[in-house]
Amino acid sequence: MTDFTIWMIAGAAAAVLIPLACYFMPAQTKIIIDTPTSTARAEMRLLWGLGPVSIARALPKREHGSPLAVFNDSVRIGHALMTPGIADAAYAAIHSLNNLKPRLVQLTLGVNLGDAARDRVVQTAVQAALAAAPAALRERVTVVRTEAPGAELSGEIKLSASPAQLSAIWGRFRGSRAAQEFRRRLTKKQKQGKKNAREVRVS
Repeated sequence: MTDFTIWMIAGAAAAVLIPLACYFMPAQTKIIIDTPTSTARAEMRLLWGLGPVSIARALPKREHGSPLAVFNDSVRIGHALMTPGIADAAYAAIHSLNNLKPRLVQLTLGVNLGDAARDRVVQTAVQAALAAAPAALRERVTVVRTEAPGAELSGEIKLSASPAQLSAIWGRFRGSRAAQEFRRRLTKKQKQGKKNAREVRVS
């Protein structure tokens, strides 16, 4: 076997193994969510923080900096937040992230749906989903009332996790029936005055 052949094999192996290592090995990760600026991304410094930075976005980069319009539509976002099981699906994703022992977790959901009863339903659903969570996690997930109508979700999570782990958690949440119904409701314009304050239920 010639030296050239050896180098070709080594190069081919590196071309396969390096991307695999970047995908499956832990990365120093910061997840940032801020609907008022249309931000939802994970910033990952690969290979235990020694490699390059990779950014995964859940929202288009072109929309960054401007409010996520659908969250300012109190009727539409209110109907979406009433999706049965959405609080449980969201908690399952947060719980999976918490199992990775994050250094920081801070999430805040602000709501002002134009109806105190609907606001209470959303808050109750979140609290019920968090009932079995560790106390330290419950303290880091809060629901508040906002001045502006609609809803706001903001937060930051810092942890060590591989892109493969994050992709699996996101995929389970995105593929859940509740998340699919939530997205469907966001794209469907609701009529003012439609009654749905009792729709949310938690398992």
